Amino acid sequence: MALQDIDLQIYPGEFVTITGPSGCGKSTLALCLAGFIPYAYPGRMEGTVRIQGKNTRDYPAGGLSGIVGLVQQDPEAQLCTLTVRDEIAFGPENLCVPAEEIKERINNALRAVGALELVDRQVHTLSGGEKQRVAIASVLAMNPALLILDEPTANLDPFCTAEVLETLVHLRKQNISIIVIEHRLERLVSITDRLLLMQKGRIAGESTSVESHRKYLPVKTKTIWQAAKTPNPVKKEQGPPLLSVNNLKAGYEGRDILAGLSFTACAGETIAIMGNNGSGKTTLLLALLGIVKAQEGSIEFQGRDISGLKVARRARDMGLAFQNPNHQIFENTVLKEARLAALNLSPEAEPEIDSRVEQYLQQFDLWPYKGNNPFTLSLGEKKRLTLVSILAYRPGILLLDEPLVGQDSDRLDLLMAAVQEHRERGGITLMVCHEPDVVAANCDRVLFLDKGKLVIDKPVGEAFQLLAQMGMEEYLPSNRAFACAGKEGKLI
Repeated sequence: MALQDIDLQIYPGEFVTITGPSGCGKSTLALCLAGFIPYAYPGRMEGTVRIQGKNTRDYPAGGLSGIVGLVQQDPEAQLCTLTVRDEIAFGPENLCVPAEEIKERINNALRAVGALELVDRQVHTLSGGEKQRVAIASVLAMNPALLILDEPTANLDPFCTAEVLETLVHLRKQNISIIVIEHRLERLVSITDRLLLMQKGRIAGESTSVESHRKYLPVKTKTIWQAAKTPNPVKKEQGPPLLSVNNLKAGYEGRDILAGLSFTACAGETIAIMGNNGSGKTTLLLALLGIVKAQEGSIEFQGRDISGLKVARRARDMGLAFQNPNHQIFENTVLKEARLAALNLSPEAEPEIDSRVEQYLQQFDLWPYKGNNPFTLSLGEKKRLTLVSILAYRPGILLLDEPLVGQDSDRLDLLMAAVQEHRERGGITLMVCHEPDVVAANCDRVLFLDKGKLVIDKPVGEAFQLLAQMGMEEYLPSNRAFACAGKEGKLI
């Protein structure tokens, strides 16, 4: 059973945060509350859900869209038109809102999430974070009485995260009820009326004050303070770079995204790629693997120019975990999916591959689902599965696009432990990440992008100092251990 014995009341203007381990039933609960279960998803549902006194069973899926709005974990799953303007207008149009009011709602909704400049963009050209903002705006435009957001800030940069949370505080003042499902609680405890902890499909705990909310903050096994005391090992004198990127320019559909990026990476480095949504982070990873074709420049791996190699050849040395895991799942069982890349890209014998796959599936809490269809997993479980499929064949370079999305603190530690193992084998990790604390504790360098340009390429401590000087406080770790970093960026 995905959910068991759930009794829950949400009051007008109440702000409720729901947290709990990955796969505990949070997203399933959201689908029930929004009326999508039992009609739009297979399965059995007992009990009733009433929104403003209306039984959700009496309405088809989406029939309560003018009353309750749901922003799902995967924003692409709910984007259905070609342009941003049409996407925001779609809901109000179906509610028969007058044309002039729809125009006003479009502007207000996009302004609320800091995305007014996206209004004329094609939806498929948006970055993951931009799609997240548009998905939120499309629901806001319908003026729901109950707003449910499933990890709404997962793909957002720190600035956009602050804007969205500010918007939610404003909406609560308008007597709109808000439910946020989230793993990252630090920014939410001060604005949450009630915090619910879910475990194994049940509500296992409840907190009703800011002071008591804090007990549910995850205890990180590798805190910033610990990082300051025991920094990442200083690497020995390094030889030639394992990866060299020179004057890389890339884009698509007539848009220039990357504007002449150059950097190197040596064996054993873990490098964070940071920057605002739409700054080119995902495009950089795609260009390294060759999915997005470089217009100019070169990419060298182990001293050899690989710019002309096909994606299939580059994939032997570079493993990419997409921002949206649905884009790289092909098999009909979890076990087959975990083995797929290794069977095609690894020179090792099949028994060795199978042994490693089982090891990683066990390590990432996916082995019990080995016979399940991957698309039945939660978003966080899918993200871990795609990482397992890459780790199984041990490419020299890991390209990880927002790997922390959907991960609770325990799974985050498992993920970073796998990255550390890769480092110890001499591998490179390039990780798109919006979590300054994780970057501070686990990375050696920061590549910070702004509008397709590389504006910072420094060791972590130095990078945070520069970001502080630039007034980008949102990108700094919550613990200011790095304020005392030396000129080489080493923690002291």
